[in-house]
Amino acid sequence: MNPKIIFQKIICNSKDIQGQRAVACGWLFNLTGKRVKHSKSGRPIIGRTMDVSISHKNNLAYIGIAPRPYRIGVDVEHIKNDINTELFLKWVITKKETLFLRTFCKKGRLSLSSGIAVFWSVKEAFFKCLDYDLKPGKISILNISKNNRIKINYSDEIKRLMRKKKLKFCFARTIFNKKHIYSEAIMRMVALKKLSTDRYSKQKI
Repeated sequence: MNPKIIFQKIICNSKDIQGQRAVACGWLFNLTGKRVKHSKSGRPIIGRTMDVSISHKNNLAYIGIAPRPYRIGVDVEHIKNDINTELFLKWVITKKETLFLRTFCKKGRLSLSSGIAVFWSVKEAFFKCLDYDLKPGKISILNISKNNRIKINYSDEIKRLMRKKKLKFCFARTIFNKKHIYSEAIMRMVALKKLSTDRYSKQKI
């Protein structure tokens, strides 16, 4: 297997979650020769030399694989215009990112619900990479560049957690069209002595 980070979209014949998981696990087995197991937190595992993340929505599965010491998180979402924007603005969007969300939607000619869905997807991928409960209010998306790279600001809780897990944020990216959003986050395990608190403030990538 080529020791590079791999992202793969798979169209599943089944809209059933179990069927989608079976397709994703079958693809991983064909690629790596290893069967997927799961940690206590539900994170997929395919051995000690690789990290894997799986997401599925409707008839789509999205898979990410990274060689150790990298950690990976992916998410796929279906864009819907009928979500409760008022509820999601309160729960998903922080005060720090409100202004950028409006600008992002205006520049991209996106509805507010579509913009929120993009932010949600990025945060899903981030917390899956971190292997931690989804807490969308604990990180803020401050910018999404032309090449889809994302600038993220972390709360003190997330900074401490990343230090505890010895993780350094590498990058996050999101790609979307009128129907779907694909988001990715990559971190790297590093020696604790190499980490410093200021690296976890506003990361520009």
